[in-house]
Amino acid sequence: MKKRHTIIATHGLLAKGLASALNIIVGELEDTTVICGYTTPEFDLTATIDTTMASIDASTSEVVVFTDLLGGSVNNGFITALSKYHFHLFTNTNLAVLMDYYITHPDLDEFTQKLSGDDFKPMDCNALVATMQNDLEDDL
Repeated sequence: MKKRHTIIATHGLLAKGLASALNIIVGELEDTTVICGYTTPEFDLTATIDTTMASIDASTSEVVVFTDLLGGSVNNGFITALSKYHFHLFTNTNLAVLMDYYITHPDLDEFTQKLSGDDFKPMDCNALVATMQNDLEDDL
């Protein structure tokens, strides 16, 4: 079985922040590359992707990429790179998704199914609290 190399790529410093939080929650991230896009005027996403992919031995590593925003320039750059490199690409990434990925080391087909469920969707906490309060009042 191939080992996994994970790439977290976002606009700005979000990738660095996600990696920082993950280091606190799940421990040191192994075989992970963080790409903080467009933080300097000379940033070149295509060159960064090419350099990153060249540094990973595809014969021994399965590559998994997480980007921040579907349709954003970082995600679009990786979508374009799919024609040149073999990797799994996930987008609309958040801390909960990454925590699950790093903690469970999931089969990617199962992970894809989990992402389409309700586990990681945004929630309105005000509505959740109101529902809980209403349920509590009904029980009294």
